[in-house]
Amino acid sequence: MKLFIKNSVIFIFILITYFLINCTINFFNIQNQLLPLTKTSILIVGDSHTQKSLDPNLFDNASNISQYAEPYLLTFWKLKKIFETFTPDTIIIGFSPHNISEFNDLKFSNSKWANKMFERSYTIINFNEISNEITVNKKLLYKKIWKRTALYPKKNHIDYIGKYSNINDSNLSDLKSVIDRHYFINNKQTNTSATSINYLNSIIKLCDSKKITIILLASPVHKDYFAKIPKEILEKYNSLFYNYGNKYLTINFLSNDYTDSLFLDYNHLNKFGSEKFTLKIKDKLNNRTY
Repeated sequence: MKLFIKNSVIFIFILITYFLINCTINFFNIQNQLLPLTKTSILIVGDSHTQKSLDPNLFDNASNISQYAEPYLLTFWKLKKIFETFTPDTIIIGFSPHNISEFNDLKFSNSKWANKMFERSYTIINFNEISNEITVNKKLLYKKIWKRTALYPKKNHIDYIGKYSNINDSNLSDLKSVIDRHYFINNKQTNTSATSINYLNSIIKLCDSKKITIILLASPVHKDYFAKIPKEILEKYNSLFYNYGNKYLTINFLSNDYTDSLFLDYNHLNKFGSEKFTLKIKDKLNNRTY
């Protein structure tokens, strides 16, 4: 019995030492890892709408770091970290009605979303700061941090830098599912999210403080999707868009005449549509016609 206890204590000691060594290595790497991002004059941020609608290769000097389903909260903390390294001249921020829908408040509590959000953000977000605003699944968060820092040495801890991604395809078959995902929770229509709006304002203030030119951009959606956006959310969105337009550059292509062949699905352009849209936006920026 004594031998068993002794061996158990030794095993536990070795295991704890192993975890501590890994944590030390990983936290050192987190503090010292260089940002995998080329300095550019234009930085494109947002979720999959900007990720698929703006090809940075068609601009003169741009990077698209958008990521699927990214809420403004994560964009804000991402930009704070990036601005420690460099400051772009211009920020293009994706701004569409779904970005202010209340479903975004679930992205750090609902396991369907939270696992991916924590995977991207565990190194840059102070979740204690937002705990009074939205629900955070702390059990899942700590589990993610444990896996990323204690189990093995990990060199790359920066998972919040996205990139442009698209294909030449078109499949218009998901209208109800995407509308339900963006504007309904448990079959009940969502309200607008005060947290999302507050963090959009925080992004704008942060960019203002760095004297960065701000462009709010609504990428094209299919006309059938546009027709299904709840009236209350669209009215709030239009009001915000109008107010922002009094001070900042705003471009709205939600309602458009793009043909079905230019859409990947009901709320994203495909590669053909992206090329057409990117060149249009580039022309607007060059000629200041917006």
